[in-house]
Amino acid sequence: MEELLSLDFINASTTLEGSTTTVSSITSIVTVPTGVPTTEAYAEYEECYNDPMFTIFTYTVDDMLLAASMAATVFNVMVIFCAIKLFKRSGDTMHLFILNMTIGDLVLTIFCHPNELLIRKHDFLQQKHLCAVVHYFNWIGLAVSGLSLTLLNVDKLIYFRWPLNYDRSMSKRRAGMFCIAIWVLSIGFVSYCWLFKIVYIYHQDCSLQMAPNKKFFYEIFTMLFCVLPVTSSLIVSIYLFNLTRSKRNAPNVGDPSVMKNKVLAQVKSLAFIFATTTWTSCSLLPYRIVNLARIHLFTWSELSCEGKQRMNWIAWILVYLLTLNPIINPLITSLIYAPYRLTIKKFLVNIPSDSSFASICRNRNRRSSCTELASLRQSTEVVRISMSEPPVTPMKSDDGFTFDPNPAPTSADKKNQLQVGSRC
Repeated sequence: MEELLSLDFINASTTLEGSTTTVSSITSIVTVPTGVPTTEAYAEYEECYNDPMFTIFTYTVDDMLLAASMAATVFNVMVIFCAIKLFKRSGDTMHLFILNMTIGDLVLTIFCHPNELLIRKHDFLQQKHLCAVVHYFNWIGLAVSGLSLTLLNVDKLIYFRWPLNYDRSMSKRRAGMFCIAIWVLSIGFVSYCWLFKIVYIYHQDCSLQMAPNKKFFYEIFTMLFCVLPVTSSLIVSIYLFNLTRSKRNAPNVGDPSVMKNKVLAQVKSLAFIFATTTWTSCSLLPYRIVNLARIHLFTWSELSCEGKQRMNWIAWILVYLLTLNPIINPLITSLIYAPYRLTIKKFLVNIPSDSSFASICRNRNRRSSCTELASLRQSTEVVRISMSEPPVTPMKSDDGFTFDPNPAPTSADKKNQLQVGSRC
């Protein structure tokens, strides 16, 4: 029989967590055989884990990731804006899956990762309810992002492999239903795990624990929402890349320039998907695979002190790599995929450089003065035209009205002229 012992140390590889990690200066739960004195356990902790270099490393990377999460939030919002705009313009369902995937990443960068990084630094933020909400949305964001990436690759697979059936197989309505199904499945599974206490927050240390005899739910989540979607996406992406490459090297039939431009457009559209899938595989799969191996292949308490130190470093490096996934994803979308790059560039160019109150007032005054000057020039031109031409008055003749350019003054005009002369 084993009992749980709480140690004031972070050990990413000793707990079953579905989010990125347990939190720093957060208590981690390790298993200690019954009969081992507590003093010996703490002595082992001081010997194996109290590494100043490791502490400096974690604090430095936490600060860098906190700033990167804020910047990635801005890019995620811009990618969402571009996806909505491009979907309305072209109707391509690919943009709908990119939108769904980016919303999942936005949940991580705008809420989960910043709060998790801040909880590591500040003890007063180590509240059970806050930690539960962070872990809950962390699972949802990871699940939505992974499944959306799979649908993105399936969408392109149907488009390139069966182009004649694409409109029927992947319509706008069906793509929208797939996106809704992803959210329903993700929220439903995660909510079930939390409502029935399958996963819970242990005390106030923010480490995620599993209920006894129900640890297979974590394995289901890892395989269903992380490993299988990303692995299948990588296989499909490699297949599409090779398919497009073979078409590019095949002999052209018909107009060579038209075929070359068509294949080049296909390669550009697949470059983004291939880059995103490759990055997600490299950043997400290693941590999940190592965690599954830790559960089934070896026992943490049986490792030597040197082995625990080594595994602790490996686990934290993989945790930080996993945290980088939603930070790099919007950069790949906005820099590699041409429609998003051009849309963001156009948006940034049209932003006014000087938006201060004084500048706005100067611009308004400049516009009003230009308007007044233009109207003054118009009135001046009218006066010049009227002064250069003599007045024309109608006169009646035997045949009707005629116009005399030099009419004779009337008696009333003479009277007015005399009055003006007498005044002068």
